[in-house]
Amino acid sequence: MDTAIPRLNIVLVEDHDILRQMLQQALQEAGHQVVALSCAEELEDVAGGQPADLFLIDLNLPGEDGLSLTERVRAAYPLAGLIVVTARSGLQDKLEGYARGADLYLTKPLEVPELCAAVAALGRRRQRVEGLMAQQQTFTLSQQQMTLAKTGQAPVHLTAAESAMLVAFSRAPGQRVAYWQIAETLGLDLQNYAKASLEVRIVRLRKKLVEAGAEAGCIEAVRGHGYQLCIAVQVV
Repeated sequence: MDTAIPRLNIVLVEDHDILRQMLQQALQEAGHQVVALSCAEELEDVAGGQPADLFLIDLNLPGEDGLSLTERVRAAYPLAGLIVVTARSGLQDKLEGYARGADLYLTKPLEVPELCAAVAALGRRRQRVEGLMAQQQTFTLSQQQMTLAKTGQAPVHLTAAESAMLVAFSRAPGQRVAYWQIAETLGLDLQNYAKASLEVRIVRLRKKLVEAGAEAGCIEAVRGHGYQLCIAVQVV
């Protein structure tokens, strides 16, 4: 059995300064990359270019509360691990946390070894899920022929713009690209492009992917940032 601990990109949102610093240090000592934030609003400043494998969110945050943030993060990062941490230990609180998208619900005071074990478990789960996705949803993009083919199926022809967008997705961290990156890929004016026009292009590309054998959610919108490709594409 593989017990290796994956090294993860973690976003920690905790308003208590001492606890935030302690958790950040413990996770970094375990080998993870950690971005530590004090409130939900700070997430907007780092989310754009920051790939995230796991979120650790305190529910008692100033401004936007942790439950709202949990729901928003789950929508934007469907494959990420999500742990909520709180002093609320009631059953109804836990049920609400899980309903909003949490994978695990840990109560304070936290035991650091338990937290690190939970992070490692979610990291191993992510590895297994990504491995299965790669096996089941492997697509090959031929740049020369501008075709996309799922293993064992007939290729689907792409436009030059669709091929370029797929290349951009496949090379981006976490297969997430910002609006401006799509515009740049398409040769649009970076000062005057309209997000609505990008959405039209993404809708057309998504239809091509579905035609090639992908699921309907193969490209997901990332609120306030851009889009994420949720299938494995090999570029040749």
